[in-house]
Amino acid sequence: MIPGSFYVLFLVFIGVVLLVFAYGLFSSSSRKKGGVERGKERGKPGDQGVCPVCGSLLTDGAQIKSAVFPGEGERLVHIFGCPHCHPYAEKGVDRGCPVCKRRLAPEGYLIARLFERPNAKRHVHILGCVACRLPKRR
Repeated sequence: MIPGSFYVLFLVFIGVVLLVFAYGLFSSSSRKKGGVERGKERGKPGDQGVCPVCGSLLTDGAQIKSAVFPGEGERLVHIFGCPHCHPYAEKGVDRGCPVCKRRLAPEGYLIARLFERPNAKRHVHILGCVACRLPKRR
């Protein structure tokens, strides 16, 4: 005959095994899509919701860090990057210029023009990076 405390111990053991299985199933570290972590999928630079510096797809609520300078009509913008590449690039994320295709330094940024049209969305035109757009100092 098996004592009643053995059944209780057996049920507790099964409960712990189920909890460990559920944690592994629903934890964020095991959630990958095709071997790529969420937020690190690549997109075509220039598309909506894609970082122009590293090409990472932006998750909901993620914003591109930029500095917009005052002006009328078209304004100057410095684009530093998204949370995946600015201030520090994540592992496997390369920062690059979409104009000259050179690798962008960690302190580098893109230079762009921001067009604000009445009754329309904003439009950004990337002119280049600090290496290909700024004049060389003599």
